[in-house]
Amino acid sequence: CLLSTSAASSAANSHTSLPQDGLPQSYGSDSGFPPLPSQDPHGGARPQHPMTSSQVPPQGVRFQPQPYFSHLQHRTVFSGSHSFPVVMTDDLVSGTRPNGKMSPVRRTFLLLCTFDVVFLSFLWLIAILVTGNDLKKEFYAQVFLYTIHSSMFDCILVSLMRFTLCMIFYALLDISHWWVVVFTTVGTVGFLVPKVFEYEWHHDPITYDVSLVLLSFIIAWGEAWFFDFRLVPLETKAKEIWDSHGIHQEDERAPLLPPREGGMLQRYIEGSTLYEGSVANFYSPMESLENSEDEEEDQEISEHTGIRIPRRFKRRKNKPFSDQETEFKKIGEQMLQEAWLNINTDEGWKVEKTLSNGDIVQVKTIKKKKVFKLTGFVDISCSLLLEDLFYRIEGMPIWNPNLTDCKIIQLIDEYTDVTYQVCAEAAGGVVSTRDFVNLRHWTLINGTYVSAAISVEHPAMPPQPKKVRGENGPTCYALCPVDGNPEKTLFKWLLDTDLKGWIPQSIIDKALSGAQIEFLQFLRQRAKVLLSSEDNASSIGSCVDPVMLEE
Repeated sequence: CLLSTSAASSAANSHTSLPQDGLPQSYGSDSGFPPLPSQDPHGGARPQHPMTSSQVPPQGVRFQPQPYFSHLQHRTVFSGSHSFPVVMTDDLVSGTRPNGKMSPVRRTFLLLCTFDVVFLSFLWLIAILVTGNDLKKEFYAQVFLYTIHSSMFDCILVSLMRFTLCMIFYALLDISHWWVVVFTTVGTVGFLVPKVFEYEWHHDPITYDVSLVLLSFIIAWGEAWFFDFRLVPLETKAKEIWDSHGIHQEDERAPLLPPREGGMLQRYIEGSTLYEGSVANFYSPMESLENSEDEEEDQEISEHTGIRIPRRFKRRKNKPFSDQETEFKKIGEQMLQEAWLNINTDEGWKVEKTLSNGDIVQVKTIKKKKVFKLTGFVDISCSLLLEDLFYRIEGMPIWNPNLTDCKIIQLIDEYTDVTYQVCAEAAGGVVSTRDFVNLRHWTLINGTYVSAAISVEHPAMPPQPKKVRGENGPTCYALCPVDGNPEKTLFKWLLDTDLKGWIPQSIIDKALSGAQIEFLQFLRQRAKVLLSSEDNASSIGSCVDPVMLEE
């Protein structure tokens, strides 16, 4: 699993269904996504783009719906003729305040405060009943004849204090400052410490009295943790995201993306160096024919490399690189040179595994970390393989079951982008899901196509819940044509990855060589599909992915 973190095949335009009226449909009841609105934010009808004859799929082509991943939903924001999908993660939904109402994460916090007082009160009543004394007399003694030495009713009063303050300030007054929960937590601890020393612990049974004190301590700290590590971060992040997109949570019907400065998405729109129609690909673009034109017009063959480059990857010539893009390009070029040097250095490599078909996995220690190199042959030309591995990355989960999701989250130019990939669980869930945010860059060096990747941080994809964020790099693929047989590729894969988490690195290292060999097997199967379908739908600008063709 895991480990094909910089290569895949993009099916960004391959799962679009075509109704009889000729209009593209990327959303529908079968896909799990809400339908697109039929009007733009200003009330006018959205312009409809009739399909040309070249966009009508050939006979025998069967479109399949895009797989629905519950952890990634999308909301499409419209501005003029462009759409801007927003990745709707569970955290974003939890922190969002729809129409100015209370956010789900805040409701959960207040529910925890309610559980606090109800549960401790119930436990206190049980503690009275198990004594065997008369309920009314015992209740009167603990409440009206209260002393810190003999009564546990004070624990209930402290719990009620926490509940009341949280409800007043976090529900009624709707503040988000931490001082209230700090006061309740410090006050609880400040009371429980002397309570432990003053209370007469000779009552029988004593188990419930001990439980009341311990649970009061634990729940108070649990509320403080939930507030500081869940409620505040999720609401703050959701507000930043929606505000950056020009969306006010208090009014979902307000016009989206108003003409104002400061929003993150607005800055990217204004400073975009991509061709018209490709801005929507910045944040996890949804599949659509919106960016697809005639197959011959939707791609360009690079004079320098001979690679067919989809038009949506080309940059506008009249827009300079932003500071972020310039930094990413610099990092990409540097890490590609470093990866190229590592993969071509013969010294220090030791054979880890050899197969009968000639596949070899070697290992070497670089910067106190084991790095793996896979070498094998694939029956496909280097150019076709590079086009598939780089420009069709979003389709990798179709042919590589070890990945569950691949998205391009930022296009920089035809040679550089930032991607997000999610690896499947392993060992029956013992190894949890890993995800990676990779900066990718490719070039042609001495006749060899080199595609490299390294992990970066990106505001469009912060760490996700229930996923361990892994780190790559520098890692690369080197695709070299075989002498005398240009339709055969010598495939090399340099793998430098850190999966993080609790699994010892020594155990991970033993599994990496097997993962590389498994990926190469999937890649050979993919190559057969590409070759068999090249005559029918070889254009990478086409809305049809070769794997979706039927004979």
